[in-house]
Amino acid sequence: MMGKAIGKNSAKSEILRKAMHMVLTLLLLIPLTPFYRTIFSYFQQFSIDPTLLTYSILLFIFSLINSIQIKLPHIEETIASISREHRKRFVDYISENFANTSLSEFVKGIEKIISKYENQLLAFMNIIERDYEKKYGYVSVTFALISVFLSYTLWKDFTYVGILALSIVDGLTSLISTIDKRSKKIFKHTLFAYAVAIMAFSILTYLITHKPLLSIVISIVTVIIEMISPEDNLTLPLLTTTLFSILNNMM
Repeated sequence: MMGKAIGKNSAKSEILRKAMHMVLTLLLLIPLTPFYRTIFSYFQQFSIDPTLLTYSILLFIFSLINSIQIKLPHIEETIASISREHRKRFVDYISENFANTSLSEFVKGIEKIISKYENQLLAFMNIIERDYEKKYGYVSVTFALISVFLSYTLWKDFTYVGILALSIVDGLTSLISTIDKRSKKIFKHTLFAYAVAIMAFSILTYLITHKPLLSIVISIVTVIIEMISPEDNLTLPLLTTTLFSILNNMM
């Protein structure tokens, strides 16, 4: 019974992770939009590409976070522990000096609320974090940003294809493989998951390009990259964007 419960929790965690992955990856499309680039340009003093600047800032921030996590494992628990200790001292001070007053009750109430949401946040992070992320930091996020950054630097006009591939292909294959426990996996995912990903990405790219052959070919190749890649967050955006930019001129 316990094994089944652990399995269900693991499946729920993976589904939640991949759902978040798909949503957060799609947010990387925002810096590519004309609206974002126009609005961003009003706040710039220098003639820097707004999209490139945004990806550079995100890459630096998450690389910094990743480096801190590597040197200070379980930093979330450490920060939470320090926060709890300081809050406890503050509450104790108020209780001693303002006992039986509305201020004392108010501070205690605030502390209970903070502790409640702090515990919920730590529990949520424990669910979505993978074992290797707890040890080595959010390397998958850093890899994804590196790949998107390189995609935009090399193939500016087609960066969106790689981002969509990372969100849709990687997301769907993982989600379906997690739900479909009966099918046998080929490399990382099930054959059914690969088929659905090819179909979904083909339809999506066709709606954008109106090129059926290009859509099918790029979808198949993207799924193959996902299938054999050791780290899809690093390979999918860059390789898909590169192949799309080449095939787009041929088909």
